[in-house]
Amino acid sequence: MSIFFQPSIKYETKNSVFQFITIGRLHWKKGLEYTLEAFSILKKQNIPFHYTIIGEGIEREKLMFAVHQLNLHSNVTFVGKISHNDVKNILEKSDFYIQYSIQEGFCNAVLEAQAIGLLCIVSDADGLSENVLHEKTGWVVPKRNPPLLAERIVKTIALSEAEKIKIRENAMDRVKREFNLTKQMELFKAFYSF
Repeated sequence: MSIFFQPSIKYETKNSVFQFITIGRLHWKKGLEYTLEAFSILKKQNIPFHYTIIGEGIEREKLMFAVHQLNLHSNVTFVGKISHNDVKNILEKSDFYIQYSIQEGFCNAVLEAQAIGLLCIVSDADGLSENVLHEKTGWVVPKRNPPLLAERIVKTIALSEAEKIKIRENAMDRVKREFNLTKQMELFKAFYSF
């Protein structure tokens, strides 16, 4: 994992309005409609939150209409495609990372979020359960189930600061230990050695 994504010095929950973020192309595979439905449940429960979506794609108009239908205009921001430095700045101001995809390979954005100290909630799609170890480095929620995702978000918000710090530290340590360039090169060499 790049040294570009390092934990901020103070990585406890930073905001009175909980800051959530997702990075990825705006495509049906990313499950963003389900994520928005989960956030509409949180809004009905009067949980203060803001959700930032970084990325561009063919589903932008459809997702913006979903935001309108779910009355989430003041809670959701579409940022579009931005520089790596701007992504890092937004990550550093966030509390939670969500990747509730329907299909997903190995997701570098989740690793970067963990490396920077965000609490991560992901779906059980494909490679995401390799990125996050359930209840050790984050949480894995069955895909296509907005009420279950909303429930997991509420439970995560309600954790004590000590419990949140433990998950954050587990995640940061695992990313540093398991996903560094040296280890990846060793695995690559072993794979091609006969």
